[in-house]
Order: sequence, then C-alpha cells, then structure tokens
Amino acid sequence: MSITVAIPTLNRPGDMAAFMPTLAKQTLLPDQFIVVDAGDPSELQAVMKEMLGHTGIELVYLRSERGLCTQRNVALDHATGDIIFFFDDDVELEPTYIEKIMECFAMEMTPPVGCVQGTLIDPPGTIGGWKSKVYRSFGLTHWTHEQDPALYTAGGVRFLTDPKSIIAVPVAQGCRMAFRAEVFEKERFVQFLPGYCQNEDVDITFRVSQNWTILQTPHAKLLHKESPVQRIQYPAQLGQQIYAHYYFFTRYREKTPVNVAHYAWSHSGLMVMALGRAIIKAQPEVLGGIKDGYKRCIDDLVSA
Repeated sequence: MSITVAIPTLNRPGDMAAFMPTLAKQTLLPDQFIVVDAGDPSELQAVMKEMLGHTGIELVYLRSERGLCTQRNVALDHATGDIIFFFDDDVELEPTYIEKIMECFAMEMTPPVGCVQGTLIDPPGTIGGWKSKVYRSFGLTHWTHEQDPALYTAGGVRFLTDPKSIIAVPVAQGCRMAFRAEVFEKERFVQFLPGYCQNEDVDITFRVSQNWTILQTPHAKLLHKESPVQRIQYPAQLGQQIYAHYYFFTRYREKTPVNVAHYAWSHSGLMVMALGRAIIKAQPEVLGGIKDGYKRCIDDLVSA
C-alpha cells in the first residue's frame, strides 16, 4: 500500500527541521510527504526539499489559511496514499514507526482497521495519583497505565500510556493518527473552533469508529514535544474545552437523563479544576476563559 505523511504547520520551522531526519530514517519510507503551511513566509520548503533529496519521497508543499482542520483537509485533497499519516509538526519518530503502524493495517478485524495510533514515549498530563482519580471521576481527559481506554460522555478521553499489546481504542489523538484513505470517502475534519480547535481529533475519530476499528500499538513510538510556539494559554484552552464538550455531546450523544447528568457532571469538574487554578495560581483571566466558552455554547444554541 502506498503511504502519505501529512503535517499542518504554523511558524515552527525549528520543530519541522527536527522532525525531518526522523522521517528520512524510517525503515519504511512514505511515498509522499505533504506539508500544509499557514505560517509566515520562510525558507521551510527549501530546507525540507534538501533534507529529503536522497530519500525519493515526493514533497508536496502547500500554503493555506490558518486552521488545524482546514489545513488537514487541504492535505487530504492532495493525498495519493492508500494510508495517510497525520502528525503534529512537533513530533519525532522512532525509526520503525511507519513500518509498525502499517503492520496494524494488515490485521484482520471486524469492522476493518480504519485508523491506527502509535504510543507516546513521554506522555503528558495526569497519569497517576489523586489528580488522575479526580479527572476520571469527572470524565475528563487524562492518561493511564491501565489497559482500559475510554471515551466519556462529553468527549473526554482516557488515553493509554503503555499498552502491553496492540489494543482497540475508542478514539485516536491528533498528533499520531493514521487512516485508511477509504475513511475519507465519507468523512472530513470539521473546523468547529478557530485555530487550534481542541478535541477535533476526538470528533473525527469518533465518527470513524462507527464504521471502522481503531487500534493503538505499543510497537510504534514517537516523541511529542508540545512546542510552546503558537500554543494557546490555559484560559483560552479552557474556553475551547467547554465548547468542545458541548459540541461533542449535542451532536453525538443521546439526550437521556443519565447522559445529561454525566455531561453536567463533567462540566462541574471543569469548573472545579478551573476555579481552583484561578485561586491557587492567582489567575483571574481564567474567568474570562469560562465566559468565552459558555458564550460559544449559548451562541450555538441560539443559532440552531
């Protein structure tokens, strides 16, 4: 099967330069590498062309307006691979990453494998201790060593940090997801938030999971450095979380009393964590993030 690797980028030439050698050293090279650049003019295209010169990988460099999902859709319009890998621009791959992901697509599953994600070398966030228990109790996104991935009612995710074997998971993470091209005959990324668009990966992979199996493999490893360049600050991130949970729940969950209660409970957890941070770290701007998030929800309800 032919392979396309696609990356949307925005003003991170240093991170892209760090990624390129890890792509060029793959034991199984892609046929096509698409970069969709929404950043300021730079020498990025020339640098990438030089770094890939000896590999035989076709470089497709495209310009686009800003928007994570918008840029990914631009890549899809030009992708020729049977399998399409999407990475963030601040990742670095172990040499066998693509080879091990492709092995998963060859597995016979019911329904067929439509999406595969690797495993992070250094996963972020709350993995253990009291914080993890709090996040789990409210159905918010966190990380666990246990073999029990989950998608909560409002779109929060329990991600696996160290699966012991190849395992089916409910959704995949945007920095490390690969898809069978057939998936996109019916699906596209939805830019429901400006710019960063938090939880857009949950949105697309949940829709994919309705017809395909999603796998995570411990044999394909990558480092996600989470570059500080262009990252939104916590208040804005909180506002996006509030709306992303609302977006997921209103579009994909049956409005049973139990589900509504779970959704409300998850939002109370967001508020507890946010207000605690505002007080402990003396960040009154967090209140602005809460206001912006719920304003988006109300605007959406009014326009529905």
